[in-house]
Amino acid sequence: MDAKDKAKDLELWRKWKSTQSMHDLEALFLHMRPLLFREVNKWSSLVSPLVLEAEANKHTLEAFKTYDPNAGALLSTHVINKLMKLSRIAYSHQSTVSVPEHQRLSYNRLQRIKAQLEDQLGHTPTIEHLADHMGMSVAKVNALTANVGKRELMESGEGPVFQKQHDREAELIELAYSKLSPRQKDIYDLRTGSHGKPALGNPEIMKRLSLTQGVLSYEREKIVGIFKQLQNFA
Repeated sequence: MDAKDKAKDLELWRKWKSTQSMHDLEALFLHMRPLLFREVNKWSSLVSPLVLEAEANKHTLEAFKTYDPNAGALLSTHVINKLMKLSRIAYSHQSTVSVPEHQRLSYNRLQRIKAQLEDQLGHTPTIEHLADHMGMSVAKVNALTANVGKRELMESGEGPVFQKQHDREAELIELAYSKLSPRQKDIYDLRTGSHGKPALGNPEIMKRLSLTQGVLSYEREKIVGIFKQLQNFA
């Protein structure tokens, strides 16, 4: 993230904080959307993207409300820290692959430090830099990433356990999708970029489907409810 983006973050946040208007909040969310998508995509192979996005929006709004520019952290860093809670949803959808709790906590801390350093440096930190901030050897950081990153998060997408979980998640998504109304399907497709549709933000979806903000919010709540209901009974 360059200095221009950081300045824009703060500018939009200060404007919303001052006006508390939905219009300014939408502008702030739209500006932060690439960051939200990046965090949601970390878990999208395990959980429905729409469910993740709903949770991400909730935690991001919490971050906007609790952010203190005088504390020294960037707004993006504060948002990322709040979005670490998305891992809880992913863990709840995990199969029988078991990773010790202390390794999960260490991995989460590693991810937070990595995100903070990326904001500070403007590029991905080296493994040596991460190890220094973790107070661990490079070998231990590599082992942690391999043990948790591959087994618990399954980001590589390899192995029968991942495939079984992935297939089950795909079945749930298709089942939930089949229960949506035609308009809800359009909203889902345009929000997630599914079924050959482009991934759009709320303003673009409202314009394309001729919806008001109130109607779009209502329909999105209904969609999320359908997905959550099915996943709770999975």
